[in-house]
Amino acid sequence: MKILKYKKGKKNEYKVQTDDKEYTLYDDIIIKYELLLKKEIDKKEWDYILKENHILAAYYDCLKAINTKLRTAKELRTLLKKKDYQEKEIEYAIERLKTEGYLNHKVYIEAYIHDALTLNIVGESKILKDLENLGFTVKEIKEELDKVDSQIYLEKIEKYINKKLKANKKSANEFKRKTVFDLVNKGFNKENIENVLNTIEIKDNEKEIEKIINKLYNKYINKYDLYTTKMKIKEYLYSKGYTNINIEEHLKRTL
Repeated sequence: MKILKYKKGKKNEYKVQTDDKEYTLYDDIIIKYELLLKKEIDKKEWDYILKENHILAAYYDCLKAINTKLRTAKELRTLLKKKDYQEKEIEYAIERLKTEGYLNHKVYIEAYIHDALTLNIVGESKILKDLENLGFTVKEIKEELDKVDSQIYLEKIEKYINKKLKANKKSANEFKRKTVFDLVNKGFNKENIENVLNTIEIKDNEKEIEKIINKLYNKYINKYDLYTTKMKIKEYLYSKGYTNINIEEHLKRTL
């Protein structure tokens, strides 16, 4: 097979024109087989070169992905499988990346924890679970998580609560219940959440209660007597976490 010309492509690639068609080869292959010095090559040898070049492609695809953001071996395997690389090609890429220091678990975990705590409202158990799903062991994750100041989690809990309070229309009890539920789902410790909640004054929204009572009163008064209407309003307010004392006070004032 004849090699007609070479043309330097982007970054580490060469365009190689043969009497068959044009191929894209990596610098590594060009140098290894001294192709710039050759005008003709055996078809069998050329097929072997193309196979080796494809193995290199898996490695360089990983490098491109890593240049965008840090990746785990698990993430890269998934990426390469989607590109239909064979297992042998995938393992070559992963092992080479490990050898060259691109898949440093400690560095990745540190960066992930930093970003999670900087950019999101997220707790320790959620970070742990997410990193486990990325293929890291609990031991190596905990080694880095244990370095995080516990005060950071408390501050995030407080920030989340105060933000939600500004737009809260629920009863104090319902707000606390939902806040605990939401923050536990975000990975925060339940005891820490409750401790922070106990330091913040959370009151029932007086205007919201009156709004509910007026709405329900107008809904039921034409169907039921006053006593039954009050009972139905009470039942609804109880279900939303309002206490008996508050309900009675508002009923007297509103009705």
